[in-house]
Amino acid sequence: MFDKFISIFCFLLPLVLFGCGGDEDIYTAKEPAGALVAYFPFDRDVKDASGNDNHGEIKGIANWVKGKFGDAIALNNGVYVEMEASDSLHGDLFKADPFTLAVWVYPEAGTYYGHVWRSLPIEAGHNTLFIIEDEGIISWRGFVNGEWSWDDLCETDPDLFKADTWVHVAVTNDGDKFRIYVNGEKAAETDFQETDGGNTTYLIGSRPAFVETFAGFIDDYAVFSKALNKNEINLIMKTGVARFLQTTQLADIED
Repeated sequence: MFDKFISIFCFLLPLVLFGCGGDEDIYTAKEPAGALVAYFPFDRDVKDASGNDNHGEIKGIANWVKGKFGDAIALNNGVYVEMEASDSLHGDLFKADPFTLAVWVYPEAGTYYGHVWRSLPIEAGHNTLFIIEDEGIISWRGFVNGEWSWDDLCETDPDLFKADTWVHVAVTNDGDKFRIYVNGEKAAETDFQETDGGNTTYLIGSRPAFVETFAGFIDDYAVFSKALNKNEINLIMKTGVARFLQTTQLADIED
């Protein structure tokens, strides 16, 4: 009887550790990525799970909904999450350093130039990731030599996503190119331009004073101080940031 129990246990253990879909052929355990700056699972709070204490503060009244991985934060127009710059999430992180922003976002119909990432103190904004819902565009903008970049920093073509659906977005900079990935596919690539830096505050969502608004859900948001490659971004998209931080890819991922 005992031998039978051991046999069953040994059979089930890999399924518990890796799942039932053959994931043991794709993933293996590793230490969490040292390049992680901030990670917001948004599981009913706005705490930073990276260990760097870049915790957020909700400004206004936010709600919680079912997300892509656990819960997601639901922001209405004028409600946002605020983080102060720190030693890790520092004011010049998006100036010239390599970085990646990766996030699941569900823009509701009516979102107008929604801020999925916004940098201050410039009231007009700096180092901003826009969701332009009515045109299906993702845009990374900022100040370059004191001038707002408009759409010439890095921006996708239109019609890449629709309102009221989840879309995964990642923006990277490796010091040579800016790249935007939409649902795991590279959607834009431009030459790197150094922005002005000097950020003091970071926002997820839109402040009431801004003409631009964001309404929708945000989940599984991560900031890295390195430019992740396409395979890494796809791994984050398909497994979630928490799983990505415990695994490394051994083979190409296939649906």
